[in-house]
This record gives sequence, C-alpha cells and structure tokens, in this order.
Amino acid sequence: MNLKLKIAAILIGFFLFSLSGSAKNDSRVAKGKVSAAGKGLAGVVVTDGVNTVVTNKKGNYTLPVSKESSFVYISSPSGYTVPVKNSVPQFFQPVSSGEKMKAIDFQLQRMDVDDSQHGFVVWADPQLKTSEEALLAREVASDLKKLVDDYAPRPFHGLGAGDIVGDVPALYDSIKSLLSLSGIPFYQSMGNHDMYFTKRSNKKAEQTFEKYFGPAYYSFNRGEIHYVVLNNVFYLGRDYFYIGYLTEEQLAWLEQDLSHVEAGSTVVVNLHIPTTLNEQDLKQFSYSTISQSVANKHALYELLKPYQGHIISGHIHQNSNTIISPRLIEHNVSAVCGAWWQGPYAEDGTPKGYAVFEANGSELTWYFKSSGYDKDYQFRAYAVGTNPEQPDFVTANVWNYDPEWKVYWYEDGQRMGEMELYSGKDPETAKAYADKDKLAYKWVDARKNNHMFRAKPQVPSAQITVEVVDRFGNRYKQDLD
Repeated sequence: MNLKLKIAAILIGFFLFSLSGSAKNDSRVAKGKVSAAGKGLAGVVVTDGVNTVVTNKKGNYTLPVSKESSFVYISSPSGYTVPVKNSVPQFFQPVSSGEKMKAIDFQLQRMDVDDSQHGFVVWADPQLKTSEEALLAREVASDLKKLVDDYAPRPFHGLGAGDIVGDVPALYDSIKSLLSLSGIPFYQSMGNHDMYFTKRSNKKAEQTFEKYFGPAYYSFNRGEIHYVVLNNVFYLGRDYFYIGYLTEEQLAWLEQDLSHVEAGSTVVVNLHIPTTLNEQDLKQFSYSTISQSVANKHALYELLKPYQGHIISGHIHQNSNTIISPRLIEHNVSAVCGAWWQGPYAEDGTPKGYAVFEANGSELTWYFKSSGYDKDYQFRAYAVGTNPEQPDFVTANVWNYDPEWKVYWYEDGQRMGEMELYSGKDPETAKAYADKDKLAYKWVDARKNNHMFRAKPQVPSAQITVEVVDRFGNRYKQDLD
C-alpha cells in the first residue's frame, strides 16, 4: 500500500472511530409525534438541547439524545399553545437514563385568536426570600391580572428574567401559584439566586431550576416572533461565585435553533445577566463587571445579526435600554421587587413593576408598567429646590428612557427646549431609604442612574411643565407647582 493510501486509510479509520464515539454519546433515541386535535403537525422543531430535528408531514420525529440531556422538548409553533401547569408551560418532557425510551409525544392546542397581535410582560428579579415578600409579590401579580384582562382577547405570555427567588427554592411553588393568577404562561430564565450550589460544575447548578421549570434554555414561537430563553449565569463552584457567560453548548444549540428562523425575522432573547451595561462595556471587556455583563456577548450578537433582535435581561435592579446596533436593542428591566421589597422604588428610582411589550406582526412597542399606576405613569419630575443634588434645577427621572426619547420643559407655558441628561440620584428614592432602621437590608440606598434630566429656570417661581415623548410618539406631561 503506497503512502497516500495508508494516510487515507488512517483518516477514514479515525473518522469512523469518531462517529462511533458520537453514536455512543448519543446512544439514546427519542421517537414520537407532535399533534393537535389528533392531527400531526409538520415542521415543529424538537430538541434535547444538543441536537435538533424537525417533524415530518405526519408530525413524527426521531431524535438522537445526548447522554448529557435531561429533557426532550419542542419549540412550540405559532398559532398553538402548550398545556400550562401552575403558570409553567409544558413544552418539555424528562427523559430516562436507559437506552430504551418510550414514545415522547406532544399534544398542542390550536389558538382561537390570531396570535400575530399578541403581548408579553417581563418580570425581572422577584427574588422572594420570605412568605411576607410573597404577599407583596401577590399585589404586583394582581396588577398584572388586571392588565391582562384589559388587553383581552389579545393573547399574552410572560417572560421571567431570572432571580425568581432569593436562594430559597422552597418558595418556587409560591411564585408559580401567584403567577398562575394572571392566567398566562410564564417562560422563566435562571438567575444567580436560582442556582443550586454544587462543588462539581456549572451544569449541576441548573438542576434545582430544571426540577421546577424544565430546561434552562429553549425557544418558542408566537405570531411572527421567535422567542429564545438562555441561561447566562455560569457558576464557578466556589461558594457564591459566578460570571456572565454563555456556554458553547448553548451557542451551538442556538445556532441550530436559529437555522429554522427566516432571516429578517424578529427574535427576542430572554436571559438574566445583561449582555452589556453601556457603550463602554460594549467596546471593552472589564474584569470588574464580570458578574454584571456577559463576557462573550459578541458571540451572541453575531448569531443575531440576520435578525431584528431584542435582548431582555434583569439582574441589575435598574432600568435601562441600550442600542447595541441598528438591528439590536437590549432592555434591562428593573426589578419587580423594587429594592428587595423594602419600598416602592428600585435603587434608581424606577417604581416596582414590570415591562409590557405589544407585538403587531413583527413589530414591537413597549413601556414600563409601574404596579398600582396606569400606563401613563412614565416619569417623576421635581420642582426647583426639591432635589438636594440639584437645588437650582428642575429635575426629572425618566426610567424607561432611550436615545429616541425627548424630554422637554416649559416655563410659564413656553417651551424652553430639551432638558439635560445627567447622572444622579432620584431624590424621592433617597428619602424613602434614608432611615436604615426601617429597612431589613441596611445596604439598600438610592444609587446614581443615567436617566435623570435637569433644566434651570430663568425665574425660579415660574410655572414649570415637563413633557416626555417616548420613541413611539406617546406624550406624558407633569405640571410642577
């Protein structure tokens, strides 16, 4: 045998050995059917979190299952709903460890309304630690129930942006029950306070979350929008140390998942830790923020390039919107709990509440819904002399601001121009958390935010009006005495 044939034989043998290794790793095979009203559904993506396949014209699938996989699940198609159990959508089924597996079937129900017009809400960081806090969360859930009822019959779903509890898994059932009062399914992502503290590996840190909510990463479809939920909390196995990071396992799965989504479509990605904090964080990685933003963010951005993308995150307990590119924006949603249920505001002055998104075809609009207020409550303004940091200025906190918004001020009815953006504390929040004896968590305080505005009147005693115009042309006004 000449040298070339010997090399070819070696390469072929190595290739066959690699295949046999893969087959050993994926020795389990799942088979089943996805159907609705007894009819098989074609083109539904089925996955184990590693491999993906698509159902045939009869709704049948055959899926190799990795030895690392705990679930077989579907990316539910538009126009259909999956069963919901105590607020948790049942798009997944656990798989046995043995090689022989029973048929894994999924029964869906066709929606009775057009879901191209739908909505979703974002609950970030409820972070329940006590049963008393669960009662406070129930008040926000009641606010959500009213909102969903007001939108009827438009279909709604919820996205949970992590930190469902505050290291107290015993409260998972409590929050699942109170969210079920809203009557909508909630698709949850895992937060750093939802981890299982293990000495072994990051993969094991997901196991408690998965027990209550299913896979830690997955996707689904509603109307013309594709939704993806990821887990970007990477646990390092040393006490409570974690970083913001997306594993190759998830990125490889996401690459497969998005291959079934038409370029130009709208894709919403939900995760806990923000992919970015600001423009500087976009440009240059900093070790000082390794647990506050995603270290390998640009790998995700690259996968989202063909789409109109929206990233939804929590974690920071402040509200912000960052324009990553003309086709990608991140919405970092403030905490449902405000400042850990210590008062009415998060530390940046955003009222405790949640984000609301409206989908019209592939287009999204959004606003922040403060619990206990109507949707027109979008900012707070302060008269001259009432903000200790800016005693000579009219100031305003516009918590859902992004660069497309305009903030105007009027003196005695005359528009004077746009207010100046500055970094500062919200005075009402500073007052609310000034008395530490009233706080269960003494470290809670007002923090500087990047959505404060100011203007200096010519006549301090003049009648002042602040007008805010959001990116969609909605106008909000407040008159100051």
